[in-house]
Amino acid sequence: MLDYEYAVFTKEDPIKLLKDGCKGLSLLKRHKISPYIRRSEALLKKAQKFRDIITDEYVQNNMLLGYMFAAYFGEKLDKHKYLSIPRDVSYEFIRYLSKSEISKDDKYMKNATNIILAHSDSIDAFVKAFLSIRHAQGELDKLQSA
Repeated sequence: MLDYEYAVFTKEDPIKLLKDGCKGLSLLKRHKISPYIRRSEALLKKAQKFRDIITDEYVQNNMLLGYMFAAYFGEKLDKHKYLSIPRDVSYEFIRYLSKSEISKDDKYMKNATNIILAHSDSIDAFVKAFLSIRHAQGELDKLQSA
């Protein structure tokens, strides 16, 4: 089973996974974890537009953008236990794309840049939602082990 936070890269609902993980907890423990889940849910709603783009398997440019974002995320942001969040994720992602082999195609780069700039708030929320879900899962693990 994947960690819950990696479900943001798929069409699966990480909030549902978190809530399902809380089912065996007492009412007091559920009350302790509910703020973490609500924060994650709010950030995930803000990031939904970008999630729809990167999980769209019918538009080839969007699918390629999703693969490139996953590669960027794995290389630059995800440090296993930690997450390094730049001030402007969209700008850093555009820089990462421009250094890649795909940047040779100007038409694709222009299209990708326009999509990234149009959804920059959603991209920032995506990264924050990932971190928030990771934090909520850590709290859930603590409550389940206690």
